[in-house]
Amino acid sequence: MSALQQNKVLKQKIQSNNHEIFIISIDEMDKIINNSPKSSNGIKEAWGGIKNKVEFSAGYYASADDLRTFTKLLGELGGVASKVYIKNYGGKPHIILKGNPRLRSVLTGTKYGVNNAKVITMGLGRSGAINAAKSGGILSIVLLSVYRVANYFLTDQATLSQLVGSLATDIVKVGIATGASVGAAFLAGGFAIAVGPILAVVIVGVFVSWGVSQIDQHYGITDRVIDGLDELGENARIYLLKKKRTAITIANKVTDSLIDYAIESAKNVIVDLSRYYLQKYTPFNQRNY
Repeated sequence: MSALQQNKVLKQKIQSNNHEIFIISIDEMDKIINNSPKSSNGIKEAWGGIKNKVEFSAGYYASADDLRTFTKLLGELGGVASKVYIKNYGGKPHIILKGNPRLRSVLTGTKYGVNNAKVITMGLGRSGAINAAKSGGILSIVLLSVYRVANYFLTDQATLSQLVGSLATDIVKVGIATGASVGAAFLAGGFAIAVGPILAVVIVGVFVSWGVSQIDQHYGITDRVIDGLDELGENARIYLLKKKRTAITIANKVTDSLIDYAIESAKNVIVDLSRYYLQKYTPFNQRNY
């Protein structure tokens, strides 16, 4: 398979592995429900019961009944949530939702929601080990809270694993490496980062009405991830080749296979925060493909 064909397959993999997550503070959810034209007295009463438990019960743990009630409440508002969690981030409870485009229209359909939501979209690609295929995906977070909450979420592997599966491991590595920079990135529009074999392109904006595919198409996120992986892979190949030759010179009795194994093992734990990628692959402007 040619490099062009491989990149085409990788693009399809990344774009088909996309996830949209909503993170909502209790105060924001309260305002959305009270401003929704579909909120009946019954909906407001059901929400009030959950809100009181969350806000005034020390060490509150969301019961199955509470989560079912909240899922039903969203359904009555016109949205569908496939997964619902209530987590404490930064000492405050937040509702974590995964749903479909209808859910987005419900949660951002009020004037209040549209004006206050932020969207963080992360395109990820991973270069495979020796002879292994590349992989990746896209995570889009609709955030109705302060920016620092995104940093808590991006390092919460237990919750991420339930929401996005195997992509969670790479997300957490990027989240740990970026630290508190996600909020700061809003001022710049986005950034790119390489963490070992992982390449991430992050866009921060307020495109609440756009779905994952629209944001990806507008900014060419998937294409930028693939471009970055290609160059990351070439740089790594040259670097590893030099290391291999040095190792052979020092210990010419060691077999090539053992050297390959040692170098590959070392590569997997290297964290590279490359400013080069920040400048070259940060998508400040729209790209046309």
